[in-house]
Amino acid sequence: MSRGVLIVACAVLSLIGMPSMPWAAPDPAGFIFVTSAADRHVAVVDSASDTVVTRIRLAGTPRQIVALGRGAELVVSDAAANKLHVVDVVGGSVKREMATGVMPVLLQPDRTGTVLAVADPAAGVVELVRPAGGPSVQVPGLADLRSMAFDPSGRLLVAHGGRIAVIDTADGRITAELAADDKDGPVLQVATDPGGEYAFAVQGDAGILTVFDLKKRTRAAQMRLPAPLGRLLPSGDSQFVLVPVAGGRALSVVSTWTLKESARIPMSVDVSSLGLGLFQSMSVAMSRASRNVQTVDLRDRRRLAPLSMPGVPEGGAASPDGLKFYVALSDTGGVAVVDIRHSTVSRVIADVVQGASTVVPAVGANFCH
Repeated sequence: MSRGVLIVACAVLSLIGMPSMPWAAPDPAGFIFVTSAADRHVAVVDSASDTVVTRIRLAGTPRQIVALGRGAELVVSDAAANKLHVVDVVGGSVKREMATGVMPVLLQPDRTGTVLAVADPAAGVVELVRPAGGPSVQVPGLADLRSMAFDPSGRLLVAHGGRIAVIDTADGRITAELAADDKDGPVLQVATDPGGEYAFAVQGDAGILTVFDLKKRTRAAQMRLPAPLGRLLPSGDSQFVLVPVAGGRALSVVSTWTLKESARIPMSVDVSSLGLGLFQSMSVAMSRASRNVQTVDLRDRRRLAPLSMPGVPEGGAASPDGLKFYVALSDTGGVAVVDIRHSTVSRVIADVVQGASTVVPAVGANFCH
């Protein structure tokens, strides 16, 4: 899908697809899921009321979590037991377990939720699993594996060493290798834009961002930014990518039209993690060191005043309408609710899960928020 088509689609959805009232609590598409490595429960937060509606107990502590079926199901990785747990959110129970042939340290779903990639970086192996059933496929020989991502067509991109393997998920064949410069160190993160035109390789220690054309499978651009780089975040409309630079002291905005840095925004906080809200117009930067959150209006590159958090901010995610941002507070186990339009903390949800660190929205794969 091209960037132009995505822009039109997002504009139409913003006009006809936004509900005039919050979703009813039973609708799982409005849920926000919160987990940690210190608690065996998945907390389910209703974004309409900002309350915990249930907690689902798992057999082990979750490593990673993904939402499927607009929040109706969760897949949770249990690295200690080499298993994936499939959770029925509405029923509040574990539906089934799937054993994996590798330790599921990394977990990534494709766009449709029909294929899951699990990876053990230490072993250099990826396993392709189908949650609805069917044989799994292993892809070995990926030494120094650091990151993986699906592109919109369903191909899996795996960063290993200074290269990115392009994998056909039907049979696990590596169909191409995209090479960054080995002298700049390993690729720490690979990501794609939602339109599927580009793959981004982050060699964070060297400050290198390499862009590959996925159709031609060639290098399209390379940028040297102030090192070290943080985790890159593509916008849902394929217009830009954000990447923390200089150890999180600034935020770089890279245009996917020009493949050049279009802005560099100094930050008042050291950015440790990053999110987007309000239909890609606002970035939300979290800082563990300063216990603050800072929002930036990306339309005019304007920083808003940092918000003091009542705890250490970890991961975060936007509500389905993009108006709120949920920030996990690891030391208190709570979740702070940030009103993005007014850059205020509207509520703190207490005692969500012990050590709260991961926040996953039910419809986080939707490109238009």
